Amino acid sequence: MRHMQPLIESTDPASLEIPGTWNARDVGGRAIPAGAEQPLRTGVLLRTAGLAQLADSGVAALADLGVSTVLDLRGDSEVSRDGADRVPANAQVRRHSMDPAVSFGRAGGGQSASADPAALIAGLIGADDPQAVARTMMADVYSTFVVDPSIRAAVGATLTDIGSAPGAVVVHCSAGKDRTGWIVALVQYLCDVSEEDRVAEYLASRGAASGLAAAIPPIPGLDPIALAPLLTVEADYLQGAWELAVREFGGMDDYVAACGVGDATRKAVVERLIA
Repeated sequence: MRHMQPLIESTDPASLEIPGTWNARDVGGRAIPAGAEQPLRTGVLLRTAGLAQLADSGVAALADLGVSTVLDLRGDSEVSRDGADRVPANAQVRRHSMDPAVSFGRAGGGQSASADPAALIAGLIGADDPQAVARTMMADVYSTFVVDPSIRAAVGATLTDIGSAPGAVVVHCSAGKDRTGWIVALVQYLCDVSEEDRVAEYLASRGAASGLAAAIPPIPGLDPIALAPLLTVEADYLQGAWELAVREFGGMDDYVAACGVGDATRKAVVERLIA
């Protein structure tokens, strides 16, 4: 099943119009870190869904936003299927694969072999309780952000690039909601944004769910309602992985350190995003 690009018109004032992608918004401009008087800076960290199908006007929009670096979190199979990112000529694409398929492959397989929505949907066909299976899949995917060493390394490299890029940074996966949502939540954590505001930013990706659902053709043998847990974000997904990180590493600071993020990178991220 090819990942489909939905047509979504957002009424969210933080949304960005980048033709050819969706679920696009500036992370700055809303949440105010503890002790700060201003919200996170705009024009520094942007988030989107995949960029492989950008229209020429979408490429131009990235250029107008001053994008210098694009951080692609997709796995190899997603890139092979959907194509490489389309970006402005002077922008650099850096791939930091957060692909749960690698983790599940090492463990001998499992139902949740990917964070890619198309692959997850295929795993629901024939399930007795597809919604329950879907939620289990999502929990499994998020757990790999914590327990898989290669994904932790990708998280660390992504945070390092966000701190060191000279211009605006775009971070994305396929749908821009799960892997991208985890990275953005960590950036906000490093900037001392409250849990309430971190969850609000994460849940803003729910606005793309109806468009994603509309873009998926009918699947024989699968009730469309079964797809709901895969096409949206739920607070439990983020909270479950967060709590797992605390259990596994003793706290989120220790988890971030286990991702290879030291004091210099933490400081760089904060200085980029906090006025």
